[in-house]
Amino acid sequence: MDRSMYGKVEPGTLNPYQCTLRTGTSPGSDIVYEKEELFDNLSIENWIMPGAYAGHFQNLIWIKPPWAQQIKESSQVFSIGKDKKSGTIRVDCKENYFISECLYKNAKKINNVGENLNDIRKIIEKYDSPYILDVDLDFFSTSNPFKKIYEKASLYERLKEIYKFVPPSSKSNDVISEVIEKREKQLNTLEKLCLHLKSKRELPEIEEDCKLYEMFKELRSVLLEHYEDKDIDWELIHDAGCTCDDSELPHHVSTMEELDIMFASFKDFLEILNRCPVVITMSRSTEDDYTPFENVEYIQDKVIQLLKERFNCKEPVLDYLDKNSEDEITSV
Repeated sequence: MDRSMYGKVEPGTLNPYQCTLRTGTSPGSDIVYEKEELFDNLSIENWIMPGAYAGHFQNLIWIKPPWAQQIKESSQVFSIGKDKKSGTIRVDCKENYFISECLYKNAKKINNVGENLNDIRKIIEKYDSPYILDVDLDFFSTSNPFKKIYEKASLYERLKEIYKFVPPSSKSNDVISEVIEKREKQLNTLEKLCLHLKSKRELPEIEEDCKLYEMFKELRSVLLEHYEDKDIDWELIHDAGCTCDDSELPHHVSTMEELDIMFASFKDFLEILNRCPVVITMSRSTEDDYTPFENVEYIQDKVIQLLKERFNCKEPVLDYLDKNSEDEITSV
C-alpha cells in the first residue's frame, strides 16, 4: 500500500496528494483527470488514492506485515470521492487512521462506492481481471525514520504528546465530526507555529492561553539546548508530528531469520495469484529511510528472484540508478 495507507508521509516532502491534513489533497480532486499535471504531483507515497478516485483501481488489497497496526485486519466497503465543500479527496471509512488525518467524510458527501471484499484469499484466488502488484521493500523490514531525528532532545517522544490524537468514543457521525473538528484545529495550530518558526525562527506572540503554544515553547527550548537554531528543520518536525496519532509508524528491523519467514510468506502469496500482473512496481524506500539501508540490497535481490521464479519476469528496470530520477522505484 502507498504512503497514504502505510507510512503516511515522506519526510520533508510537500505534495498535493499527501494524506495529511497539512496539505490534504489540494489543489483538488479535479487534477486527477489532467494527466501531465497529475504526474507532476505524484510520488512514491501517494499514487494509489488519486488512481482509485479516478476509477483506475477498483479493489485495493493491502497485505501488511504483522507489525503494522495502523489499520485493523478486516474487509471493508468504503466510498472515495470529492468533498463537496473543499474539493479534496476524502473517504467514508471510520478507521481511526483516516479520522486522525481528518480524511473521513460522511457517505452522503462523497461517491464512487467500492466493492465488498469479504474473503481476501478467495478474492485473490478467483480474481481474473488485470491488476498491479506493488511491492514495498519496507514490508520485509521497517524503520521509522522519525525516531532518529533530533534524538538528543528526545524529539519523537515529545511530539507524540503534542500531536496526540484522542479517538472518538463511538462510531456515530456526530461524534466523529466533533473529533475531526478538534483535530483540524489542533493540526492547523501546530502547522502555523511550525511555519512561523521556519520563517521567523521564533514563536509568534499570542494573547490567548494556548496549551499547544506552551508545549511548543518548551520543545523549542529543549531543542536549542542541544542544536543550533539554523540546524532545526521545523518543516520536518511537523512532518514527524503528523505521523503521531493513536498508533506509531511501524518500526521493526527484521533479523535474518525473520526475513526468511517473510520471504516464505511472500512466496506463498505469489503462488495463489492465478495470473501474472500487468505491472509490477517495487519501491526501495531507502532515501526516506523506511527500509533499513543495511538490508535493502539483500531484500531486493531476494524479492526479484521470487518474482522471476513465479512470473518468468524479464530483467527489471532499475530506475533508482538513473541520477535524473525523482522517485526511487524499480519496475519489473
